[in-house]
Amino acid sequence: MSTTTVLARTSSAEWSRLWSVRSTWIFALVTAVVVLGFGTIFGYDVSDDPTGPGPDATAWDGGRFTAMFALFGVLAMSVVTSTADHGTGGIVPTLQWTPRRGVLLAARAGVIVATLTALGVVLVAGASVIVWAFRPSLGLPFGEGVESLAELGFVYAAGALLGVGLGLVTRSTAAALVSVIALMLVLPPLLANLPYEWSSGLSARMPGSGALFLIFGEGPRDDMTTASARLTLGLWAVAALVAGGLRLMRTDADR
Repeated sequence: MSTTTVLARTSSAEWSRLWSVRSTWIFALVTAVVVLGFGTIFGYDVSDDPTGPGPDATAWDGGRFTAMFALFGVLAMSVVTSTADHGTGGIVPTLQWTPRRGVLLAARAGVIVATLTALGVVLVAGASVIVWAFRPSLGLPFGEGVESLAELGFVYAAGALLGVGLGLVTRSTAAALVSVIALMLVLPPLLANLPYEWSSGLSARMPGSGALFLIFGEGPRDDMTTASARLTLGLWAVAALVAGGLRLMRTDADR
């Protein structure tokens, strides 16, 4: 059987596994409620504000306000879905069905990253539409929306890839979740606020700083750019997946 056929079948199985467990639906529902809820709150606030946001602001800016909440959901779901069968022992029958571990790695990472990236982008787009519905004068320009959602899509894809990689490295939901939240949401702002040059430099090299810069346009250092933020976030994501893939392919999967 060709590798392409095996990959397609494994991807289909991974999709079924992803949506056949209750935790996926719970995380998706909670993330949707939070993101769309904050979009509604933001839209209501600007609708009652006579001065309103700046003259160049659009409803997409309101959507970006909710992007961090979507990122939290993406990170949590990527970890939980990548470590689930390691915790239950289901990885053993999975590898009996798909003994080509490289194919399993590609299918699992591909399905999780694609699904969660789409989920995050759709929710932020929905929040932006809600903001626009409350205040149509903000506008919802198509070109700006494509650019904004593409940038956020990169952040969500890299964040999900980082979560999958750490999940495969640790094989523990708790350890991977603590690690990815620390790297993305806790350590970067914490280190940036310390009164030391080395701490701000270290913060700028963490994946969370790249994500924050791409979402809000601000980083721990003035010399941070869009290119450097993408590079930092992308390298962390790829490194985590490589590390997780090496452990999957070179060690017993049930240990």
